[in-house]
Amino acid sequence: MKLTKYLSILFVLGLQLICYGQKSEDNQKLLQAKAEAFTQQIINLITEKNYKALEPLTTQKVYCNLCFEAEPEKKAFVNKNIFYSKHANAIFNKELLERLKRNETKFSPDGSDPGFGDRDYIVLYTINRPNEFGDGHEGAQFVFWLKEKNGTFKLSGVETIP
Repeated sequence: MKLTKYLSILFVLGLQLICYGQKSEDNQKLLQAKAEAFTQQIINLITEKNYKALEPLTTQKVYCNLCFEAEPEKKAFVNKNIFYSKHANAIFNKELLERLKRNETKFSPDGSDPGFGDRDYIVLYTINRPNEFGDGHEGAQFVFWLKEKNGTFKLSGVETIP
């Protein structure tokens, strides 16, 4: 009799854990879809060179190591207005925009690392597939940093790896 009670309790607890895990996974998928739609909106506005529309969708400072490849000693954060007026056209050239259109993405929550307080999530776009330029080439990804504020995303940085 006791064994049946314990098994029933374990079954109910297990069922609740499974349901909670499913809800968590559903929330993750919803968050991923929302983040990918946001980055697609950013890409479209950059393609249209509609920097005025991008300003409210961007944090005040943008992480942009790509802005200073020739001057690596400079700080990697730039004011969003400078990012769009001086650097966006060079970074988001025609070739990159074409590669971003392939829409090969990965999503990752990233708020747990205190060293990166300027981002909560990253969306990675594969811009060079492994072996695309020859055997052994590891490929490359373009990364959008996203900061969540009041339930909405803001672009907070861009980078490439490797």
